[in-house]
Order: sequence, then structure tokens, then C-alpha cells
Amino acid sequence: MSLTIVHNPNRDEIARTVQDFLRQLAEPTLLVVDGRDNSRCRAFSTLLHGNEPSGLRAVHGWLRRGELPRYRLLIFILSISAALQEPMFTHRQLSGERDMNRCFRPPFGDRPGAVARKMLELLDDYHPECLIDMHNTSGLNPAFGVATHEDPAHEALVALFTRRLIITDIRLGALMEISRPDFPVVTVECGGNRDPAADRIAAQGLEQFLHREQVLQPDAGLHMDLYHHPVRLELDRETVIRFADEPDPEADITVPRHLERYNFGQVGTGTFLFWLGPHGRARMRLRDASGKDMLPRYFNCIGHCLYAAQPIKLFMVTDNPVIARSDCLLYAAPESGHTLLDI
Repeated sequence: MSLTIVHNPNRDEIARTVQDFLRQLAEPTLLVVDGRDNSRCRAFSTLLHGNEPSGLRAVHGWLRRGELPRYRLLIFILSISAALQEPMFTHRQLSGERDMNRCFRPPFGDRPGAVARKMLELLDDYHPECLIDMHNTSGLNPAFGVATHEDPAHEALVALFTRRLIITDIRLGALMEISRPDFPVVTVECGGNRDPAADRIAAQGLEQFLHREQVLQPDAGLHMDLYHHPVRLELDRETVIRFADEPDPEADITVPRHLERYNFGQVGTGTFLFWLGPHGRARMRLRDASGKDMLPRYFNCIGHCLYAAQPIKLFMVTDNPVIARSDCLLYAAPESGHTLLDI
């Protein structure tokens, strides 16, 4: 499987709408846009998930304006088929295929794996100085970044978009996991996939990424919230999950509709989170980086309810039952691991 490579797309040939632009591309694509100075190169990835369009909208708007980046720019747009599947921008991946953002480590034998491997080869060929991978969340979320390294370069890249950064040691085969000290890669979650504010954050941050001379050193006066060692709440695929304002007797887990409002909000010890059916506890695991079930440390199961066992920060709480079962319902990080970067 190869990626189509398009060099210096002509602004006059870029379709007027994002939807038609995707139809023009049709398949996984790398856009190579020469800059005012091609001695350096940067990379930007968007639409690894077909239901996360804010980064694509930012790229499309910028291409339509016909501006030159300061340095050569690589733009990877991969899950085009999933995004085009009707209704558009509602499918994370094609049915029966792996999540594209779980394919950046071997094996590469299936179609998404082959696309990921080709992207990795192209990154080796072009040697960009850094890469930003743009995503949306499926639920209500403020913008935040995720990185596998804690250093000034990763912090500076995320700070182009947000002042919240998760430092994770979980490894799932995500693109950001290829990060190295000499090639920083970060994920930016610019907000919910139905939130117009996410489109603005993506567009404004992309402008800075494309036109600043320096993006790998934090600005003086930067304040950033850092969270460490997140865990993820995974469900069995056969879990019956409902999103409702009262417990469903037929469900293993009933999630209150307001739960996603806790994303980066205050979740203190004893906060009620959701209702459990008779098999609810057996259906879920709170995995840390080692794969150990950490649920007793973070949550208390009392009666038919789940409560926070310590102060935590929730993020990426989803209201999509398919994502909740196939990936995870939410992430959590202990407030005890919360620090403030103050430069």
C-alpha cells in the first residue's frame, strides 16, 4: 500500500469545500508544500481518525489561501475512506479494520499497517524536525496535548495550541510513540469533533506552526498544566453500555449524560461517576502502562455505583458506545501527579 504524494498543490485546484477536497484526494495522501526556506522541514498529520476533521479543515483553509510556509511542510491525511463513508466524518475507521492510530508499530501486514509503514518511511526520507498529529475527541473536551516525553521541545509544540499536556507511558502503537529527543512528536486534541471552537484552535495553532521561525523552544512566560501516568478505562466488547440520566436495568454500565462535562474538571474523592449492573465491574479494567488493572486505586464500587477513590483528572470521556467498547470509555490521571510548568 502506498500513499499518493502531491507536490505543491495549486490553490486554484483545491476544491471549495472540505468534503470535495477529500473526494479529490480519495486515498491516503502526503502533501509536500515547499516553503520560503527548504533547508528545514516540519510535518503535520490529520485525519488519522475519520471522525476527527478539525485539523483537515485547518489545512484546507490554509491551502485555499495559497500561503507559503516558512519551511517545507509535510501534510499527512490518511483515513480518507473512513471520513468519506456516509454520514461523512462520523466513522473512526472502516468496519473490520484496525484503528489507524494503533498501527505505527509492527505488524504492518494489513491495509492500515501498510499505510502506517509507508508514512514512517516517508518521514525517514524527508527528516522533518518535528511532527504534530492533530485529533478531536468524541465528547466534550477542552484542548490538550499528549506526549511520551517531557522536555521543552514537546512542551513548546503543544503550547502552540493549548496549555494542558498529558505525559503518558502507555504504548498502543500510536503515531506520537515514534517520538525521539531529536524528532519530537506530539498529539494535539483540539477539542470535541462537534465543537466549532476546536476548528478555531486547530487553525490558529497551525498558523503558528507554519510561520514561526522557532517552534521547539517554549516562550518566556509559558504556564502549562502537566499531568502524568494516565490510565484508561477499557470495557469488554460485549459490554452493554447506556448513556442516560438514570440507571438502565438492562445495562452493565449506565453513564450519566453529564459525565463528559468532567473532562479536565474537578473530580474529588467520593464523586459519583456512573451506575453498574450486576456484571458491570467484571466488564471493565482500568489499565496502566504495564497493563495492570488499577481500578481499586482510582475508583470505589459501592452498591451499584462507581465513585472516585482519590482526586483525579478525567479526560477523553466519550459518549460514543462503539468507541467506549473498541477503545476506551475514558482516561484518568491522578491529581497527585499534576504539576505546573512556569517559565
